[in-house]
Amino acid sequence: MVRTGILFILTLFIGTGVFAQPPGGGGNKNKEKREKIHAQKIAFISTEVDLTPDEAQKFWPVYNQYEAEIEILRTQRRKYHKELRKSENLSDERAYELFELIFKSEKKESDIRLNYLKEFSDLLGKKKAAAVFIAEEKFKRELLKKLKKNGGNPPPPGHDRP
Repeated sequence: MVRTGILFILTLFIGTGVFAQPPGGGGNKNKEKREKIHAQKIAFISTEVDLTPDEAQKFWPVYNQYEAEIEILRTQRRKYHKELRKSENLSDERAYELFELIFKSEKKESDIRLNYLKEFSDLLGKKKAAAVFIAEEKFKRELLKKLKKNGGNPPPPGHDRP
């Protein structure tokens, strides 16, 4: 009962503007899918990490900042990969430069994750901080399984966990 209340409060608290839409839009349907998946991720992480209401109140703003920083890097990398895929006439120099940018971006993402591991540890303790990253990976695996099972569509509404 307490977890249900926490998840409801978290969904309301987090649902007030943290669902960033990638550049270029994607339409309302895609935005709704992303929002559903994000809400499921929040519920999943909250449950897996077993956040108390006090921990959740402190944790989620920091986690949202972490996610925003990571998303900026991933958006950049998608652009680099797109340029690599779409341009058959890339010069050797440009192809090399794009890979340098991709690898630097991956390193920066790793550095950000390491910094936030420390921040999450300060908020939640080391065990729960590690549990956040374990829960993220577990969520991704579960989501990918469901997406494959459903032919690329997210789980139907009403599923608490992916």
